[in-house]
Amino acid sequence: MSDLFLLDSNIFIESYRTHHPFAYKEFHPFWRWLERMARNGKIRILDTVFKEITQKDSDGNRDELAEWAFNLFADKQLSHKTDEIGAAYAQVQDYLATCGLYRPASYRQWEPETKADPWLIAAAMVEDAIVVTNEQAAYPMLSNPLKKEPKIPDVADAMGVRTMNLREFYDASGELIASPYPMRSTL
Repeated sequence: MSDLFLLDSNIFIESYRTHHPFAYKEFHPFWRWLERMARNGKIRILDTVFKEITQKDSDGNRDELAEWAFNLFADKQLSHKTDEIGAAYAQVQDYLATCGLYRPASYRQWEPETKADPWLIAAAMVEDAIVVTNEQAAYPMLSNPLKKEPKIPDVADAMGVRTMNLREFYDASGELIASPYPMRSTL
């Protein structure tokens, strides 16, 4: 199994907005764990993902997540602009256009260079990394090509890239210590 994990922007965004908000100190260990993983080189962030989570709002401000990511990853991004990743990206785009599982309106959503998803899969192909995403597979079928945007797990699987969600990442990271919760009656 790979020791390198590439995290999709939804891991950071959903954690910040819903599951592990910075505002509660009880969730700070989650963010410190990600910081440790980044420092140890076990997680990387693709430059296109970095741009998605650090973009400024219409007033020119960054939210707390953007500031956190900017401080942690500003000089530690994996560039999508390499010949190897570019070649893998071309394979991803060719697959989308020729596999018959996606309608043109579907796979065109992955054509802009700013769209991180195809680059994330391409980088994982080159780096032999696992993509961590909370996206759910759509399981497109030839008999009914997908009209909506392709999903990372479906395309990654077709390209031989392993994916997992955040919960699976907890176990696979090798950085967390499993310990049963002490169940005690409160009565």
